[in-house]
Amino acid sequence: AVVSTQSGHYGRGDENMDELEINDYLRRALESAGGQFSELSLSYHDHEIEVDESGTFLTERPLTPKTAERKAAAKCSINIANTDSKLKQIKGQKAARLVGEACEEMKNKSLLVAHAKLTKAIHMKGDNANYYMLRGECCLQLCEFNECITNYQHAIQISPEIVNEWEDRLGYIHFLYSQILYDEQDYHGALKEVNNALQYKPTKYSYLCRRIAYMFSLKQHKTCLEFVEKLLERHEEAELYVLRARLNKLFGFITKCFYDVHKALELDPESGQALDIVNELNKSAEDCRSVAVNQALNGNITEAVNKITVSIDTNPTVAEYTVFRGTLLRQQGQYDEAIDDFMRALTKVSESSKPYHDALRQLVLTYNDFAIECYTKGYYEEAISLLDQAIKRERNEKGFYMNRGDSFRMISYLSFALADYQQALELDPHDWVIISKISLVHHQYGIKEYTNKRYAEAEKCFTTAITCNSKIAQYYVSRAWSRFMQKHLPSARADLIRALYLDSSIEESVMLAARLYPNQNIDSILTANSSQKIVNQMKELVAGETNSTEQVVLSSNTLAHEPLAEENIAQFTSWMENYKASNNTVKTVLQTRPSLSQPVPKVLAHSKIDQRENSTCGWMRKYFNSQANSVK
Repeated sequence: AVVSTQSGHYGRGDENMDELEINDYLRRALESAGGQFSELSLSYHDHEIEVDESGTFLTERPLTPKTAERKAAAKCSINIANTDSKLKQIKGQKAARLVGEACEEMKNKSLLVAHAKLTKAIHMKGDNANYYMLRGECCLQLCEFNECITNYQHAIQISPEIVNEWEDRLGYIHFLYSQILYDEQDYHGALKEVNNALQYKPTKYSYLCRRIAYMFSLKQHKTCLEFVEKLLERHEEAELYVLRARLNKLFGFITKCFYDVHKALELDPESGQALDIVNELNKSAEDCRSVAVNQALNGNITEAVNKITVSIDTNPTVAEYTVFRGTLLRQQGQYDEAIDDFMRALTKVSESSKPYHDALRQLVLTYNDFAIECYTKGYYEEAISLLDQAIKRERNEKGFYMNRGDSFRMISYLSFALADYQQALELDPHDWVIISKISLVHHQYGIKEYTNKRYAEAEKCFTTAITCNSKIAQYYVSRAWSRFMQKHLPSARADLIRALYLDSSIEESVMLAARLYPNQNIDSILTANSSQKIVNQMKELVAGETNSTEQVVLSSNTLAHEPLAEENIAQFTSWMENYKASNNTVKTVLQTRPSLSQPVPKVLAHSKIDQRENSTCGWMRKYFNSQANSVK
């Protein structure tokens, strides 16, 4: 009642109400009740007031001086306690009234007036955490973030149990303050405030994203990338993948950038930032590919490989880039790397697409070229393995079977070699080179039979070889010796005449002539009347066909490489046309057919048998030395 009736004595309107003002207010309140206020004794001089234990006023009667002196000391402590209680009660009531008025002022957007009233209320009753939080909200609306945060911290100190209830609000205030500082380009302050916000809500997604953005602005890119990767483990968001794509691009991880931005598009197909990055990557890849084509046309293969590698890293899903690099690597003889590129290209496109067929064609050609290089260095088993891979993917290419047959023949696997040659002959029955290779295998079979003294079987093998290729003098010499050992002298002389007509320089034929035609030279043998029929037959044979064969010789030349299909630039189109017009065929180990004027080949050597023992001259001389006395 005293507070309500004395509303006109609420002070002088100052923002701060000190203790003297409060005491003045209390004095006026007591005097209005008919008493006199004393700051020392807090008692009346004209009346005596009786109170009970609770401090309630009971009676009033005139007080004599002696009575007052006796009872003053006894009641002094009660009056002091009673007055303190009333003082606190009055302060609390006034503080509550001020807070109510401040709330009304905040509703009316009079924030400064509300702030002043709340400050007075806090001076009246400074142990109420709600007053501090209310003033903090008023400071927040005034954009006084530091003071707002201070008020909330005071409230938490007064009532630590409210931390859990107000941690969201306090974290948001720090977060909002960080955004203000970021807009003012105070990136360090913004990072500090968002870290403070994360102390209250360490898993808040928006706070974590803001921290990454502030680190990016501070160019703390490595730390920023680490935080992004950790955050992506819990949250798969398109914006995070876009941010990581930018960071990977900044660090030069172009391929990771490509996959990140496409993952972002999977999550958000309308992401403008992701689409911009994709367009930028595609343009960069095409530019590098154009430079690579120009470098390849100028003969700068190494630089072309470097540029097309950048294109592949920038856009690894384009199979044509990988095929192009594979062809360049194949041209440089880097077969392992080329094979890897073609295998990757096959996995990027469907089997019905043209890039798939281009990659497959280049893959089998690379296997073949690699096998030929192994062949030239004597690694025949490795060459066979590579040709196996080529034949597995392309079964209608006769050159692969021919090359594998040559490799088998060099390690004396004659049955496998003959099977490959026959398979090649089925694909092209009129190929003279394949027929000549088959004749070589049968000739080698005949040598083995002759070495084992199975002369009849050897004669059959030599006859088959002559049937396949009737213009090789060595074949006739070998069959003449086998017939000579069987005592078939007329047929042996006929074969000798054929051999001497084709090539009279073979050592074995000279030795055999000394046995079959004693005391006669080669010219007399060929001009004899008995030899004219055979000589005329050989003339007709040579005149009818000029093809022959020889020991296989490998070429070190590499094929041109098939370019990317459907390119729309003039340089690349020209290069593709030149390639297709030159040699998009399978290279074989027997590239040409020698004329009769070339040296006659000897019997093929084998890696597991001594060459001297396995040559025609060697085994013929050895046998002649041991049997010379028995030959007539």
